[in-house]
Amino acid sequence: MKIANPKLTLYAFHLRNNLAQGEEEPVEDANHLWEYCRQLGKILNIPRLESLFERLQDSQGNVGITPSWNNSESDYLELLQPENLLSFSAISRGSSLQLRGEVYPFQIHDTYAIDITLRYPYDHLEIEHLADLNPQGCLGITPSHSLLGQTLVLFAQPEGKLNDIPAFIDDCLTAIVPDSDRQNYWLAAQGKFLGSPIFEYNNHQENPAQPSHILIWLNYHSQTETLETAGDYYQPLINLLCCRSKILYAYSQSRWCNQQARKLYRQLDSKVKGLQQLPSEPTQRLKHLKAWLTELSQTAFAYANHLRDLELQRITIETNNKNYQFWLNQLKLISLKKEDDLELWQQFISHKSEKFIQQIATDLSYLIPSQQLFQQMIESIRGIVETEQAESDRSLQNTVAIVGVGLTTAAIAATVAPYAIPPEPRQPLLPPFSTHHLHPLAQSLLWSLVFGAAGAVITKGFTALIQNQGVISGHLTQLIRDSSNKMAKLSGSTQEILPQSQKLKK
Repeated sequence: MKIANPKLTLYAFHLRNNLAQGEEEPVEDANHLWEYCRQLGKILNIPRLESLFERLQDSQGNVGITPSWNNSESDYLELLQPENLLSFSAISRGSSLQLRGEVYPFQIHDTYAIDITLRYPYDHLEIEHLADLNPQGCLGITPSHSLLGQTLVLFAQPEGKLNDIPAFIDDCLTAIVPDSDRQNYWLAAQGKFLGSPIFEYNNHQENPAQPSHILIWLNYHSQTETLETAGDYYQPLINLLCCRSKILYAYSQSRWCNQQARKLYRQLDSKVKGLQQLPSEPTQRLKHLKAWLTELSQTAFAYANHLRDLELQRITIETNNKNYQFWLNQLKLISLKKEDDLELWQQFISHKSEKFIQQIATDLSYLIPSQQLFQQMIESIRGIVETEQAESDRSLQNTVAIVGVGLTTAAIAATVAPYAIPPEPRQPLLPPFSTHHLHPLAQSLLWSLVFGAAGAVITKGFTALIQNQGVISGHLTQLIRDSSNKMAKLSGSTQEILPQSQKLKK
C-alpha cells in the first residue's frame, strides 16, 4: 500500500515554572526540550535544528517570559522571532528521499511547547518508508522531572480506496513505532476529525513523560487537506493536548504522593506498636522516646506536605479539566458538523479525568484522619517524655542533695572530731588489727563516715517525706473524713437510743 505526503509531528510539553521554585525562576531542567532538539539535529543531520537553542535565547540567555495572570502575552507566545516557524532540510546521507520539516517552539503560560514536524513531500511512497520519519524512535523525548507529556501525530493520505482501514492503520503504526514498543500500544478510541478518520493509541506506560500517545489521522475526505492547511484547528488542538498532558502529569504526581504518605503512615503504625515494647530502664526509655519525638515531628511534617501536594494535584486536574472542555468545544465549532465525531476526546474528560479526581478524593479521605493520629501520637510521647524527664531531674536533684548533705556532715564531723577524741602522744601508724586501739586519725575518719552516712540517710528520708507530702496529706484527709463519718453515725445512733430509754423510765 502506498501513501502520499506523509508527515509525522511530535508535540511535547515541558514546565517552565512551578510553584515550588516560584514563578520568577525557571525550573532546573527548563531547557530540556531545546537540548533534545540539539541531539535530534545531530541524529538526523539537521544543522538548523541543532542551533535552535541559540536562536531562542535572549541577550541574558533566557527563553520565553515569566508567566503572569496579568499579562496575557504568556498565554500563547511564539518563541522564535521574527519568523515563528523554522523550516529545515536534512543533509542527505545516501538516501534517495529528501527529509524536510519544520520546528515551531512556543510558550503556553507556564509551559514550554514544541512542534517538530518531519515530512516526505512525495505523492507515491511505500508505507514502509514511514519508519524513516522516526528512525529508532528518535521522535521521543527522554523523560525528565518536568516533562509533562508528548504526542505523536501521523497525517497521511492513502493512495486509492481503502478496503480495510484498520489493517492500513495497523501497518502505519508498525512503521512509526519501534519493534520493541509496538506490542505495548493498543487502540484506545477512534472518530472523525475534519471529515477523515482519526485513531488514538495509548500504551501502558505509567509515566506520562514516556512516549505513550499516538494519533493517526488520515487525509481521506475532500475537505480535510484544505481545512488542515488553513490551520484553524491548530491552536485549539495544541491547547487540548497540553491540558491532557497536564492532567496525566498531575495524576502521576498524585500517585507518588499517595505512595509516600502511605509509607509514612506505616512508620507511624510501627511506632504505635513499639510503645508497648519500650525498655524498662528509665534512662534508656527516655532516650528512645526523645528520639521518637524528633523523628515523628519530621515525619508528620513530611506527611502534611504530601497531603497538601495531593490537594494541589486535585485542583490542577480540575482546572485543566475545565480548560480541556473549553478547547474541545472550540474544536467542535470548527469541525464538520455532519461528518465529524470527536467522542474520542470527550471520553478522556468524561471517564479518565473524572476517575482521577475521584481517586484523589478517596485517597485524601483515608489519609487525612491519619494526620490527626500523628498529632495525637506526638502529644502522647511529648507528655510521657516530660513526665519521665521530670522524674529523672528530681531523682538527680535528690541524689545531689543527699550527697551534698552527707559530705557537709562528714566535713563538720571531721572538724569537731579532734575536740571529742582524747589527745594521745604521738603514735606511729600500725598495720590493721595489730593493736586494740584506733589511731586518732582513724577515729576521725570513722566519725566522718558515720556522721556523713547518717546525714545522707536523714536527708533522703526528709526529701521523700516532702515529695510524698501530698500523698500523706491525702491519707490523713481520708482518715479524718472516715473518723468524721463514724462520729456522725455514732451520734445519730445515740439520738435514736435516748428516746427509747426515756420511754422505759416513764
